[in-house]
Amino acid sequence: MSLPDTIKALKTQGGPRVAVEEVPFGTLDANKNLGPDDVISRTLAVGLNPTDWKHAIGQWNPPNASHVAGCDSSGEVVAVGSNVTHVKPGDRVFGFVFGASDPYNGSYAEYVRFNKAVVAKIPDSMSPVEAASFPIPHLTAVQSLYMRLNLARPSAPSTEGKTILVWGGATAVGHHAVQLASLSGYKVLTTASPANHEKLLALGATACFNYRDADVVQQIKAAAGEQGVFAAVDCVSEQGSTDACVDSIGPSGGAVFCTLPVPEETANRRADVKADFSLVYTELGYALRFGNAIDFPAMPQDNQGAYEWVTKELPSLLAGWDSSKGGSPKYKAQKLRVMPGGLDRIVEGLEMMRDGKYAAEKLVYSLV
Repeated sequence: MSLPDTIKALKTQGGPRVAVEEVPFGTLDANKNLGPDDVISRTLAVGLNPTDWKHAIGQWNPPNASHVAGCDSSGEVVAVGSNVTHVKPGDRVFGFVFGASDPYNGSYAEYVRFNKAVVAKIPDSMSPVEAASFPIPHLTAVQSLYMRLNLARPSAPSTEGKTILVWGGATAVGHHAVQLASLSGYKVLTTASPANHEKLLALGATACFNYRDADVVQQIKAAAGEQGVFAAVDCVSEQGSTDACVDSIGPSGGAVFCTLPVPEETANRRADVKADFSLVYTELGYALRFGNAIDFPAMPQDNQGAYEWVTKELPSLLAGWDSSKGGSPKYKAQKLRVMPGGLDRIVEGLEMMRDGKYAAEKLVYSLV
């Protein structure tokens, strides 16, 4: 399939706003002479993440930048590089890019170029909007659990009965972290509003706690028992959540990995607890600047880890997917809110996220 010379894309406008523009695509050298690890996909649907509004219309938007917004999308493969063997043209896939960091490449566009390591083939029965809800939330949870905490994998679960805490189980990342940790053989404690407890228990959580309770840390410690919580994934990373995670770790110490940078005071809160920021974009394999403020070196080990996950672990989790049943026998989709209007109205979803007008759901748009 030949690539169109130009495509429509949602671009940042050098301030807290975005607009749909025509941008070059098929004429770009990066797309005409595809890199060996590259995959080009025709976009079918896109998912929205907090990072998207923050980079597009929020505080992380570089001044005077004109970049294509958006990280997550699902689509149909139209071209692959010479090293790509796990997907081929015609396959439906999901993947992510570092949105709002490139003038010509982002997920909120009619076509997108991915790195193969973060591209997963999706089951025939999975809808494009379901697939678009996966990339960053899923691979963020994977990074924290398996690349940072080195947990046992679902294919060879732990039998040690250790307890892990997922703070914010009803968030997009939490939805995946709860399921993955449970499938990996761990006792999973999680926090959420009471309205979401039943759903999280069905996903594999052992116990749920109301994060608003003044004694929530004491409740978590009591549920963990004498052995205590050995690790936590903080999927909120705001308003004191990381401090609470650190305090919830058991007497033997442990580690907390967060979805936002950790303040120095929190990082030093306990000498026996490591609290650190895990950034999913390092799975792309190149050096980058996050939030217009923090530099990360290239991490080829994260790139390789993501590739091994999407090719070896993920296919078995998604096998037998049935949208009418909410997922596969092993894995469930998040609650979705399918927004109207396609590319032209994505800004409405970004503004909803910025204003906090959503909860325990994933905002997605169909582009076809």
